[in-house]
Amino acid sequence: MPTGDHPSAPPVGANLGERPPTRKLCQTWTEGSFLTTGRLVTAVDEGALETRTAGWDRVVVSVVLTGIAWLVLYAILLRTTRDSPDASRLVGEVIYLAPIAAATALAVYAARRTRQRVGTAWRLLIVSNSLWLIGEATWAVYAYTSPEGAPVPSFADAAYLLSYAVALPAIVVGLGLGMLGRTQGLLDALLVAAGAAAIGWQTLISPLVPSSWTVPALVTFLYPVFSVSIVSILVAVLLSGARQVPRSIILVGAAFGLSAVTDGAYAYLTAVDKYQSSSWVNLGWQIEAVLLCVAAVVAGRRREADQPRALDPDLAFLPAVVAVLAVGGLAVADLVLVGRLSLVTLVVTMVLLLGLLVRQVVATRDRARLTQGLRTAAITDQLTGLYNRRFFKEMIDVEADHAERRRLPLSLILIDLDHFKEVNDTYGHTVGDAVLADVAQRLRREVRGSDLLCRYGGEEFVCLLPGTPAPAAYELAERLRQTLRSTPTAIAGVPEPVTLTASLGVATDEPGRGRIDTDALIDEADQAVYRAKALGRDRVVGSGQPAATAADPVTDLPSALVWMADRIDRALGDQQCAAAVSRWAFRTASRLGLDEATQRRTAAAARVHDIGRITSLAAHQPDEPRGVGRAEDLGHPAQGARLLVELAGRPDLAQLVAAHHERHDGAGYPYGLAGSDIPVGARIIAVCDAWAVLRSGDPGPPGAPPPDGRDELARGRGTRFDPAVLDAFLSLLDDGALDDPARFTEPGAAPPAVPASAVAGTEQRTAPR
Repeated sequence: MPTGDHPSAPPVGANLGERPPTRKLCQTWTEGSFLTTGRLVTAVDEGALETRTAGWDRVVVSVVLTGIAWLVLYAILLRTTRDSPDASRLVGEVIYLAPIAAATALAVYAARRTRQRVGTAWRLLIVSNSLWLIGEATWAVYAYTSPEGAPVPSFADAAYLLSYAVALPAIVVGLGLGMLGRTQGLLDALLVAAGAAAIGWQTLISPLVPSSWTVPALVTFLYPVFSVSIVSILVAVLLSGARQVPRSIILVGAAFGLSAVTDGAYAYLTAVDKYQSSSWVNLGWQIEAVLLCVAAVVAGRRREADQPRALDPDLAFLPAVVAVLAVGGLAVADLVLVGRLSLVTLVVTMVLLLGLLVRQVVATRDRARLTQGLRTAAITDQLTGLYNRRFFKEMIDVEADHAERRRLPLSLILIDLDHFKEVNDTYGHTVGDAVLADVAQRLRREVRGSDLLCRYGGEEFVCLLPGTPAPAAYELAERLRQTLRSTPTAIAGVPEPVTLTASLGVATDEPGRGRIDTDALIDEADQAVYRAKALGRDRVVGSGQPAATAADPVTDLPSALVWMADRIDRALGDQQCAAAVSRWAFRTASRLGLDEATQRRTAAAARVHDIGRITSLAAHQPDEPRGVGRAEDLGHPAQGARLLVELAGRPDLAQLVAAHHERHDGAGYPYGLAGSDIPVGARIIAVCDAWAVLRSGDPGPPGAPPPDGRDELARGRGTRFDPAVLDAFLSLLDDGALDDPARFTEPGAAPPAVPASAVAGTEQRTAPR
């Protein structure tokens, strides 16, 4: 495939925070696309890169081999010069200084090549090694100038002890004890350090405790104390820490660990005999110097810095293991040396046991806090501080089970901010995030303590309302809507407050319906939000589940009008269309989320929507076929409205009946209303009445079902019918929630009594408008 710069490809390193010269990319072209197939390599230093990937490089290996060769050579010199005082003094006092001087020089190299806390540790080690070198040089001067050698104490001892005093913080800094800020980590370190110190005391220090405390005895005693302290800290961090310890610092700790053993041997030697320059004890300090040289080269070659924090290993057993080993070792030493347990062993045992007990309590507390923290992070939305969708899904199942057992209603409100994308596009996502956080706080202040408010995703929120019936859920939803639209959101840096509205969908599962389908309940709320958007946004719409109502939801109409509506249906056909239209209108209004009063008002108007045809039917000739007047009587809406006012005193129903033949595009009659100017109840009746006409058409052959007019009804979407109303009706149709009109099976009963004035008024208008 060809390679090169593709016109649409960004320049190498663009928007990546890296300088192009320090990146190497392997590029492959596939069908004109730029694919990165190689790994990015930071070209900082080839030697550093090699050591990072290979661990040990040739320079480090060479230094290690050179150190081993030097130790072998030094051991040979010690052995061959034992019988020559001058030669042994040269080897033990002058040649002895070579690796110490090399360690000091290499510490300077390591300090220049390392960074952060590791660099600080190596700068302290420069001072420590320099003091050690000064002390050894002073000792050599005394060996050549004084027959008795260096006095104790001397300037050399001061340099030695200062060297230890500086090395101790160097080890602490290099190990990086930030992890000890945690109580559990601190206890682990203290337990391990106490155990290591106890073993060091019993094996190295206790035998050297002088019977009488003099200055020389104190100086000699301090050497192993410093060494044991350094080793205890190193062991404590290595066994209880959670941070990757730099390799060079591990080597430094090993060097001082060997120094502790060597110092103990030196203290024992001076207690029972006189120290000689040809003593094999010198070989221990030579090994220490060689290890410091290797550590410095490793640090410099690897350019060590603060290591990335690793996952905490499960080392809870190590403090207990160290404590058991410490107590066991002390007990064995006491029984072997003195035949009984010493006071020191008993005290150490009590301290370690108490420490392990406290450590267990702290570990349990930390584990519980960690578990709770992880749980909280997993169920909390980071931006708004609300619970997230995952927690909502868990809790709605819990509350559904509770509602079923207690036979309580369960409601939820789904909130979708209107046109929120425009906020992000206009002000940026940072402002959008601030708006979401503010919305969350405002919603939180309105809900009850028992309600669960969650961020559902994006600009959607959901509120779970246990034990809340539909009317209370509607009321809360409306309050939430008013809260959002009434006060614009003020954002720092934005000149004008951001005005928000929301579309809210309410779904309720009433008690007594059996097992609650939570997914269906959520879907109903989502569909209600969709309808709220379709109806113009900034409104509350309910899910409109068909309620368990009577077959006829209308109970407050005069029986004379209901009889009249049925007689008109009987005159126009053999189906009870008015009753069916009333049921369909009630369920459609419910599906749209209209309040209960509007639902029943719409159903009542639908029940008598055709009573205005009474005048045209009165002029109907007996030899005319049925159904002639249904499509041709253009004046019946206004006539029906007049009858409702005069016979029932219901002007609220009159306006719905008068407008039920208006069209969404304004081409209807009798007033030519369009869109939202048409009352929503009239828009609902228009769809239901059209469906009744389609279902009551020519049935075809006997026994055949009526033709399916769904497609014909759908073709009127946006022209004849309101799209939101039509969608709600069709969803009920698809759900099988709409029954067919019943057929008349008996002759009509006698009409109820109707006021004479009303009948007279009816006869006054017989011609359509």
